[in-house]
Amino acid sequence: MNKRLEVSDLLFLMITFEIGTSVLFCLGIKAKQDCWLSILIAMLISLPITLMYVSSFEKSQKNLPQLLEFVYGKYIGKTLSLIYALYFLYIASRNVRDYVELSVNTIYSRTPTYIFSSFMLILVMYYLLFDICVLARVAKILLPLILAIMAFQTTMIMMGDNFSFSRLLPILENGIVPVIKAAIPLIVTFPFGELIAFTTVFDKVKQKEKIKKIMLITTVFTGLLLSFNNIIIISSLGADEASRENFPLYQVIRLINLGNLKNLDTLYVFIMIIGVFFKISVFTYAGLTMIKNALELKSYKYLLFPVLSMIFAASFIIADSYQTHILIGLKFTPFYIHVPLQIILPMITFLFLNIKEKRKP
Repeated sequence: MNKRLEVSDLLFLMITFEIGTSVLFCLGIKAKQDCWLSILIAMLISLPITLMYVSSFEKSQKNLPQLLEFVYGKYIGKTLSLIYALYFLYIASRNVRDYVELSVNTIYSRTPTYIFSSFMLILVMYYLLFDICVLARVAKILLPLILAIMAFQTTMIMMGDNFSFSRLLPILENGIVPVIKAAIPLIVTFPFGELIAFTTVFDKVKQKEKIKKIMLITTVFTGLLLSFNNIIIISSLGADEASRENFPLYQVIRLINLGNLKNLDTLYVFIMIIGVFFKISVFTYAGLTMIKNALELKSYKYLLFPVLSMIFAASFIIADSYQTHILIGLKFTPFYIHVPLQIILPMITFLFLNIKEKRKP
C-alpha cells in the first residue's frame, strides 16, 4: 500500500512526538531557574539543524535510507541504514524504559514492570500494522486533548498557594554560560534533534513543498511550550526542589489542591501514556523503515514482532537501575550517539549531496 500523509496530519504527529515525554521532565535544570531560557536557546540552535533535514529531502526527494544510498553508494548506504535502524530502535527501548520507570516510581508501584512494557508494545504493534498514516490521524485527534489537559492543569497549578513567579528570579544569576551549557547538546538533541526520525516519513507526504513550514512550526511551538512548562515547574517547586525530583511534573500536579480538585494523577498518567506511545511508535517505524530498505523488503510488517521483542528485551538490558539509565541518557547518549547521528553525519551527507548536485551536467 502506498498511503499518503496529509501535511496537517504530519504537523499533529510531529508536535505530539516532540511533546512526548519531554513535558514530564524539567529539561536543562542544570541552569537552575534559567532552564526555561536553555530551552529557547536550544530551539534556536536546532532550527538550522531540523531545516537541514528537510533541505536534504527537498534536494533529493528521497527518504533517509534512500538518501544514504544515493550519497554514499549501495554498500556504505545500506550499512549506514542499519546503523540508523539500531539507533532508532535503541531510542525506542529507552522510551519504553522511561515509561516503565515513570509508572512504577509514581503511580503503579506494585505492578510488575513487564506488564507496562508489554501493554505499550502491543499497542504500538497494532497501530504500526496500519502504517504511519493511521498513527498520524490518531495524533490529530489526541493532540488537542493533550493541550487542553495541559492548559487545565496549568490553570489549576497557577491558582495554587505554592505557585510564585518570583522563584524564576534572579534571571541569569550566574551569567549566560550555564544556560548555554545546559542547552548544548542535551536539549538540542532531546527533543529537537529526534525529529530526524521523520526523515523516514517525508516521502509519504502529499504536499512536500510544505514540509519545511511544518518543521519550522513544530520546532518553534515545541520550544515555546517546553520553555513555558519549565516556568510552571520552577514557579511551583523552585529550582533546587525541581533538580532533586526525577519526575518534577508529577510532583507539581500532586500540589494541586483546590477543594474537590486534588489528586489529579490521572492527568499525568494520560499525558505520559500518550506521549510515550507516540515516541515509541515513530522511532519503531523509523527503525523498521531503515531495515526494510537496507534488506530490500516489500513490507516491514513481518519484522514487527521480532523487532518489538528486541525492544522489549533491550529496555531491561540497557541499564541495571533507573539511576544508571538516567546517567547514560545525560552523559553518554547525547555526546556519543545523538550528536554523531543527528548532527555530524546529516551535515556530511548534506555537504556531499550539494557537491553531487553541483557536479551534475
